[in-house]
Amino acid sequence: MTKRSFLAWLLVLLGFAVFAQTPLEREVWRLTNEARRAAGLSELAWDDAAYRAARGHALDMLERGYFDHVTPEGLGPAERMWAAGVLEVVVGENLAYYAGVPPEEAAARVVEDWLASPPHRKNLLFPDFTHVGIAFVQVGERIAVVQNFLGRPFQLWYWATPTQDRVGRLRYEGASRATVGVFVDGVFREALQPPRWQGTLEVRPGSEVSLGLWRESVYVLACRFVLPEVTCDNPKITWKARYEEALEPSVRLQLSLPPGEYVLAYGDPPEPFERVQGDAVIEVPAAWGLVWVGVANGDKMEYTHRIPLGP
Repeated sequence: MTKRSFLAWLLVLLGFAVFAQTPLEREVWRLTNEARRAAGLSELAWDDAAYRAARGHALDMLERGYFDHVTPEGLGPAERMWAAGVLEVVVGENLAYYAGVPPEEAAARVVEDWLASPPHRKNLLFPDFTHVGIAFVQVGERIAVVQNFLGRPFQLWYWATPTQDRVGRLRYEGASRATVGVFVDGVFREALQPPRWQGTLEVRPGSEVSLGLWRESVYVLACRFVLPEVTCDNPKITWKARYEEALEPSVRLQLSLPPGEYVLAYGDPPEPFERVQGDAVIEVPAAWGLVWVGVANGDKMEYTHRIPLGP
């Protein structure tokens, strides 16, 4: 038994949020995949985390008497799905509401109604979506149907362990006539625009920092140093820096990834900090809040998953 199949079996054995679909939810799922097949698209697999989010939102709308993708507290589909345990970044949502309509009739026509609406049709037939959770909830004569989509280009498993680790901060200021690129352990972190600049970088102790001068569409190496050293001797850059370390709460992340190269980032919006090859174990500051997993697509970074570092 592989590591991934064992974990999936263990989660089911422990009863980890496995929801049973109702017959009407299965019917909406069947009709959804029937429409996708007719459009030449792959079927959507069922996802329990997306279903938890969909069911929670359907119940909330019926109980509090509103109909919207955004809750009265301002939580949109992505926030609700992430809170339900969805790791994927690419998500979407379709809603439907019926009053005084028999539930069997609502289930039979909801996919047709979504297909007749351009924005709902776009979600339902979006090629990048791979999984779905569909909630069909009735309270009295009112029915809410919520369809939560997510795009899962690959499966990510992770284990998070609270710990403590040394965290580095590189505080810098300086000047240059050309744009200066800052690279940490080979990962691009900042573009410092002339004439003057200053800032702070969260870094790992012992990281290698490189500064490059922008010249004819590429960065040309200007200097390189390994922390805690912060000296850059280059006549074209005025560079002053101070490096500090402190012992702070951190999180040990064990990542299980398919073979390949991935880019890890932190914060919101994501800031790249490391490249990994397949499975990896990293220590990150808990204060970062989020770790993103993505892949490089040419000059563009496409983040596919987000991992919360807090409870």
